[in-house]
Amino acid sequence: VMGARLRTGLDALKERHPLIGDVRGMGLMQGVELVADRGTKEPAAAATSRLLEETKRRGVLIGKGGLYGNVLRIAPCLNIGAADVDSFLGIFDESLAAVSTGA
Repeated sequence: VMGARLRTGLDALKERHPLIGDVRGMGLMQGVELVADRGTKEPAAAATSRLLEETKRRGVLIGKGGLYGNVLRIAPCLNIGAADVDSFLGIFDESLAAVSTGA
């Protein structure tokens, strides 16, 4: 149930933020690929590093991976609740906006 909530939220953020090229995964283990251009799927490694700093500044730690270092690894504790998922999505949204605007 929480995995579906997380995925629905991440898919909604993909619609709002062009930096997100793809969301994939199962349950609470999700990957978010960041791209400079959705058409070419050019990896956005620098933006990924900035996003990690933005989320960390807001109290959320996320891992990264992928061949080009542009895939965020989201894997919260399996006992996470709805309020925590929603809080994460809010922080992730704010961080994406900050990176996109260069703030």
